Amino acid sequence: DATESSSSSSSSQPSPSSITRPNNSPNPWEVHKFGGASLADASLYKTVGDLLIRESRGRVLPSPSADDSPTTTTTASGPIPTMAVVSARAGMTDQLVRVVDSALQDMTQAERELDLALSGQLSILRSLASPSIADPIAARMEKDAKDILSVVQSLRMIRSVPPSVMEVVTGFGEIWSAQTLYAYLKEGGVRVAWLDARDVLIVKSEGNA
Repeated sequence: DATESSSSSSSSQPSPSSITRPNNSPNPWEVHKFGGASLADASLYKTVGDLLIRESRGRVLPSPSADDSPTTTTTASGPIPTMAVVSARAGMTDQLVRVVDSALQDMTQAERELDLALSGQLSILRSLASPSIADPIAARMEKDAKDILSVVQSLRMIRSVPPSVMEVVTGFGEIWSAQTLYAYLKEGGVRVAWLDARDVLIVKSEGNA
């Protein structure tokens, strides 16, 4: 399987094999991280997706012969559960920062900046997947854009940008990127899922730390 995610976790206790080796896999998870430059356009999303597919199929490994002769044989590793942590596509975070900054002065300009950011991502999405896969994801992205506008509309009144608002808005770039890569993999018939790290990864702030 090629499974896409944007999360990480740690624990002092050993993880059960059902987590580290899902679906009775002979191999543990492998995790790949892709930055925005690796996801700048549709062709690069394809490159990343194809790499994940190849990795998930496993590798052919050399194994020494039983009699210690220099001759080696090969053995297949078996399927490898594969996870990807993805950044927003190149330039997306800056575009979303401009949405927030523009909202302090001019909501019309903020809407233009958001339309530009969203349309770029939707264009990539629709070039990678058929409507049956792309349309539901596009609808979610468009709803996200409405949520972003709702969040930033209050900024002009308070005349400042709380860090939490900037984090929320720019975080949508990673979510949209993960969904776009997911769409490409699903279009190829890969058994795949995507995970919003906000659903599982919670950071608690204690005092001024």
